[in-house]
Amino acid sequence: MKVTCEACGCDMKITSSFRYHCPQCKNEVEIAHIQEKNREYREEHKKNIEWAKIKGDEIIIVK
Repeated sequence: MKVTCEACGCDMKITSSFRYHCPQCKNEVEIAHIQEKNREYREEHKKNIEWAKIKGDEIIIVK
């Protein structure tokens, strides 16, 4: 799954503390939150999220 930062557009990287982290603006989100959102999406649409954007604590599904 591709995860990008809504604020600056950077691809977010996984850190050793189980978070997605934006190297440019320091935005972070826990991987567990994205996994939960993906589980809900998969149950409804029968496929995984391909791309998500992070805006603060909000997870925006792009496709």
